[in-house]
Amino acid sequence: MFDRIAELAIRRSRLVLVVAAVAVVLMGALGAGAFGKLLPGGFDDPSSQSSRARTVITDKFGGESNLVLLVRAPEGGVDAASARQQGKELTAGLKEEKTVANVISYWDTGNPDLRSEDGEQAMVLAHVKGGDTKERENAKEIIDEYTGAGDGGLTVEAGGSAAVGDDMGTYSSEDLVLAETIALPLTLLLLLFVFGSVVSALLPLAIGLIAIVGTLAELFLLGSVASISITATNLTTALGLGLGIDYALLMVSRFREQLARGASVDDAVRHTVHT
Repeated sequence: MFDRIAELAIRRSRLVLVVAAVAVVLMGALGAGAFGKLLPGGFDDPSSQSSRARTVITDKFGGESNLVLLVRAPEGGVDAASARQQGKELTAGLKEEKTVANVISYWDTGNPDLRSEDGEQAMVLAHVKGGDTKERENAKEIIDEYTGAGDGGLTVEAGGSAAVGDDMGTYSSEDLVLAETIALPLTLLLLLFVFGSVVSALLPLAIGLIAIVGTLAELFLLGSVASISITATNLTTALGLGLGIDYALLMVSRFREQLARGASVDDAVRHTVHT
């Protein structure tokens, strides 16, 4: 099999490059949508007792609180007339949202456990619907709508597992870009130092990038039919660059060794692929 691959690369080198380029473009188009298919959850066994209990709580009682809004009212505290009015409006607005259930706030209940000791902060608890598939999307809409600084001096911040899931999706994509921005230039410098040739240094890097793009395309396809965690993207970068560059280094080194021994380009390709 390896001999046939080598002969194909030698006899149809341009065709191989064209097909590879087209494949990368197609994989890139698919991979760009991977982040929308991956989920912040997926850490629990759906057949476990705790998962079944959570399902019962959601079905019969509206679900556990997975979104916590922390409301700050530094001037006059949360019991001031203006803060109380805004707190009730915030609570009423959440209760009207179709993707939210079980909304409980300090201003509704007067429960001191939902207010800080200094009286400057209070909490609003809610359950964002959607499960692993839609919870992140629904939570993002609610958080964007209700958090931030209000006109009356109140500021609202989001917490809870739903907010964490929203942050995980955002930061995973940002961290992936940041990691590649840092890793690729440093890797290129190291490869230039090792090989002393731009072409030889770029090839392992290109193989690593193809591995990343191809894996993201696979994650898009798999995420369309199964539940896959968003953290898979971070592993994609690490393993794609690491394994792609390592195997490319082996092949480039083997190829250059054969050339140094006087082999022709074709024979060097055959020996490299065969071994």
